[in-house]
Amino acid sequence: MKKNILMPILAGFALIGNVANAQDFDTDPVVNFKNEAEDVKFTIGARMMADVAYYNAEFTPLKSGAAITDARIRASLTYKDWYFYADFDFAGGKFNQKDLYLKYTKEGEKGFHGFKAGYYNNPATMANNTSRGSLHFISRASAANALSIGRQLGVSYSFYNDKFFANQGIFAENQYNDQIAGYQGVSLGGRWLYRPVNNENHTFHIGANFHYANIMTGEVTPEGVLKTNLTLGTSLETYVDGTKQFVSATMPWAKNVYDFGFEALYKNDDFFIRGEYMHKTVTKERDDQRLFEANLGSIDSWGTLESWQAGNPLGTNSFQGGYVEAGYKIFGDAYKYDNANGILKGMSGKSLEVVARYSYTGLNDIVDGELYVPGRDQYYPDGVLKDYPATSKSVGGGNLHSATVGLNYSFNKYAQVLFSYTYDHLDRDKYQFDNNFHTVQARLIFQF
Repeated sequence: MKKNILMPILAGFALIGNVANAQDFDTDPVVNFKNEAEDVKFTIGARMMADVAYYNAEFTPLKSGAAITDARIRASLTYKDWYFYADFDFAGGKFNQKDLYLKYTKEGEKGFHGFKAGYYNNPATMANNTSRGSLHFISRASAANALSIGRQLGVSYSFYNDKFFANQGIFAENQYNDQIAGYQGVSLGGRWLYRPVNNENHTFHIGANFHYANIMTGEVTPEGVLKTNLTLGTSLETYVDGTKQFVSATMPWAKNVYDFGFEALYKNDDFFIRGEYMHKTVTKERDDQRLFEANLGSIDSWGTLESWQAGNPLGTNSFQGGYVEAGYKIFGDAYKYDNANGILKGMSGKSLEVVARYSYTGLNDIVDGELYVPGRDQYYPDGVLKDYPATSKSVGGGNLHSATVGLNYSFNKYAQVLFSYTYDHLDRDKYQFDNNFHTVQARLIFQF
């Protein structure tokens, strides 16, 4: 009788929410209810992460302190080959939606086939499809934060067996179609792996991914033209002060986004190493004729459309980044690999490990010979400061090199502590006095 009362209360509590970004779990909840007659299983679980961090910067300060960086409730319902999952977050004192999807999985002669629909991570990345609770680091690499694709609303098909993994889908640019102006954009993404070695003790995979997005949302300018934009950025691999001011780039008139990348992973019982390379190209598009005509007769007017375009050039921008991270287990349960998602699982049982990572994020795409003026936060063509015209194709989002070493201890499969030190070196014209950052941080995790 108690179970019959408790189950709908828990389900109702777990299945309400709003919108945000987050990450799925990789552990099975321990609280579950089964109805053998109906072949139904319901589960509920939770996770909490609390971080403390101390920052040392050269010029612009960061806010050292402590914060609850993750507080989740998750629920799932399994019926035969069907699986429904919902995940919500309370961190920051707000109630936010995370994953929310329906999946159908069927075993075939050559492997498993899966069809998925809802709100979840675009498959075109290894990092973002690895749970935060399984990262072995306090934060994802800065390159993944800045360049990888996150959650989107869509549908996808996946296939996997011991040797191969393929996951691809189509997604909406805006999951609620609540943009200021414009139409719903579309995004395509996929990730494909080959596993020449894959057994209980050793796994090695190599793979590639691709993503395309057509940006059709934005806001209308005073001239009546839809202005789209794309913003990229990352924190300094920390959450207590998660500011993205040091590494960020905004590109007005962004239209088409092309991402491709490569990855590799090797693990045995006591050691793992994995990494990704990421490349992003952004093309731009605008209604030049309408903007030119709207400025005729004003102080900003030009004699011809060609001269207006020459003074207001549009350029394609390219960015890249990547990371390599490794871990060695001093004692504890063996490292595990997830065939269904092509990722390394987290720590389990009583264990101790040391980890290290190097990450590079390149958001600088500066035209040779252009002059940056700090007081105006602007680049000037031909190395000359002039008021008119002063339009540049350069993007100075910052190049960031990050190196991390860490020590992680798992008390059991429910509770862990993580300790790490990160050194960041920044190269950005806007922050010419901020080159070196040092971060010491720790995290307590509890999940079930």
